[in-house]
Amino acid sequence: MILKNTLLFTLLFCCQSYIVWGQNAQSICPEPIKVGFNDWAPYSWVDDSGKAVGLDIDMLTLVANNLGCQVKFIHMPIKRAHQMLKSGTLDMMMGASYTKEREKYAFFTQSYRDEEIRLFTKADTLPQISIDKWQDIFSLKLKLLVPTYGWYGKDYLQSKAELHNQGLLVISQDAAQSVRMLAYKRGDILIGDSISLPYIANQSEGLALEPLPLLVDSNKIHFMLSKQTKSSGLLQEINNAILTLSNRGALAKMVNKWQNISVAQTPKTSTEEPIQAPAVIDNHGAFNYTGQGQLSR
Repeated sequence: MILKNTLLFTLLFCCQSYIVWGQNAQSICPEPIKVGFNDWAPYSWVDDSGKAVGLDIDMLTLVANNLGCQVKFIHMPIKRAHQMLKSGTLDMMMGASYTKEREKYAFFTQSYRDEEIRLFTKADTLPQISIDKWQDIFSLKLKLLVPTYGWYGKDYLQSKAELHNQGLLVISQDAAQSVRMLAYKRGDILIGDSISLPYIANQSEGLALEPLPLLVDSNKIHFMLSKQTKSSGLLQEINNAILTLSNRGALAKMVNKWQNISVAQTPKTSTEEPIQAPAVIDNHGAFNYTGQGQLSR
């Protein structure tokens, strides 16, 4: 009889603990987390089958899996996403650099990856170009191709006017146009994100880019969570998940996977199936990759 009571008490205690844990887990995100994204391969875009794919998509899916949360990826323009984040009709954005202006309406999670800004040239011209410092662009009289939208570091910002005055600055509409101009020798080097530029070059022009040694700039990249979110504990839980996955090496492994994708053989898609998570996508219109700027950059 004593043994039965002991077993019954143990079962009740375990079940009660399980129920409490389940209620807490459910209260973190009782509804799918609504995440806005735009076309910025290889970080996020919609493939031909209508799926949200990309490095940031995969990384957020890892975090969502760790929390037991569902994610609703919503394809939309960047300006609309920021407005919806302010109003609370959107819960989250990906690929965000910290700014004081954004902090007015969003919480920033712990960084989940780094971003590097580098200079690139065509593989066949790499032996003829040596840049160890920013001023080498002026001394070597190299024409720099720069997409209109984006942050390219303090050196570029401070020397932009002088580059223009010396005829060394070639502004392009977007990264894809910069790549085309490099292919047709309208410039000598181009500047941009260390992962996206090689991807865009391979996909749009079949062009192999090589990075130059100089690291122009680096940033920590975060998820932005609307300050209107109904779950006050969600930010901390996301931070905990990022720390856990980082310690396991899962986030670094994901970045490495996308850095090594052979885009020439697998245009518009990953070399692997995207990570499966309880997620849905709300897609407004067909995919039309233009190479334009990252959603939150």
